[in-house]
Parts: sequence; C-alpha cells; structure tokens
Amino acid sequence: MINSILQDKGFAIHNGLYTNLEIDDILEFLDNNSIKSQFGVREIVHQHPQLAELVFTPNLKQVVCKLAPDCHTCIKSIYFDKPPHANWVVNWHQDLTINLDQKKEIKNYKNWRVTKDRVVVQPDLHLLESIFTIRIHLDDCTEENGALRVIPTSHKNGVIDMKEWIKYKTGREQICEVQKGGILIMKPLLLHASRRTENQQSRRVLHLEFTDQQLPDGIKWKEKVSF
Repeated sequence: MINSILQDKGFAIHNGLYTNLEIDDILEFLDNNSIKSQFGVREIVHQHPQLAELVFTPNLKQVVCKLAPDCHTCIKSIYFDKPPHANWVVNWHQDLTINLDQKKEIKNYKNWRVTKDRVVVQPDLHLLESIFTIRIHLDDCTEENGALRVIPTSHKNGVIDMKEWIKYKTGREQICEVQKGGILIMKPLLLHASRRTENQQSRRVLHLEFTDQQLPDGIKWKEKVSF
C-alpha cells in the first residue's frame, strides 16, 4: 500500500511508526551529544552508530523492506532543526545530488562539486528514480511550524527546469503535516519546499535516503550505513 502511494503521488505519510519512548530516546541522545542545538548535521547516523541503533527500529526496517526488499543501506543522513531563533525558507526544488568518496568521469553523471568533506554529483536519472527518502519527525509538524509543501506526482516529470516551472507553478501543492513519531516518505524528484515556522516551536527531523541500486565504475558512497 505504502509503495503504491509513493510511486503514484511521490510521497506517503505514516504516523505512529515510532513510540513516544523511542522518540524520547533519540532526542536524549541528540541532547547528550550536543547535537540538539545544531540546525543541520550531515552524516549523523554514520558518525554516531549508537544513534543508528535507535533509528533503525524493526518498524523502520519493515517499511524499507516494503519499499525495496533488497535495500539494506542508508546512503545519506541529515539532522534538521528549524527553531524559532534560526528560521529560514526553503524554496521549491528537487533533491538531485548524491555524495561520493571521489570524483570520476562517468557517463550521465554531471554537475560535479568537490568540497573539503565530500564529492557531490547529479547521477543519471535511473539512480535518482531509485532513491527514496524517509523523514522521521521528532516533533509534531504542522503548517504553522514549517511542514513540507509538495507538488503531488511531480516526481514523474524527471529533472525539472526550475526557472521554467516557477513561471507557471503547475500542480496544486499539499501540506505534509506529520505527527511526532511519524514519517514522511518521498521521492527526491518530488518538488518540495517549506516556509518559516510561525508558532515558535522547533521542527526537528531526521532525513534518511535509501537505494537498492549499486554505483558504477568502482565509485563509493561517501556515507553508507548498513542495517
């Protein structure tokens, strides 16, 4: 059911995947490791194996298995917080890049960017289409505190020319309100955005990306967590 909705609309919401106790354990870990006060932390489950143990519960593994039975790897993890004192707008976009350990010329891999910490590239469409994102909500996420806005079915249009799309903004947006302990599953090619929070409440999210596809030509993921 989840997989059919994801393939059709490009996103699906599953509330109640984590218990309050499981979320409290995650928040306690973030607090004890001085992560809770940071607004964006990359490679968070890769850098903190104990957190990975708290995040990859049997329920989460079951969801991943339903979406991709051969998937046992998380390829990207980010912790986001949007607290009242550090508020921002995220404009409409698609998630088009992956993080690798090296740069190597590969057919249909483009827009390479080498930073001090990672190598970023836009892979071919086949790989992009295989990726799915699970956003674990550590707070109730409502329209008032920056819930994700999406354009349903926009993932079916491949890589979109954003300048052209913004002129007309085709498609009706939907607000993805998710309860604490719930997850939002989405395809990275889905158009999405978010507004500033308006209710003085944090919006803490663990963003995880998965794929069951292998990388070509000997390149490797910058971040890879098996479960």
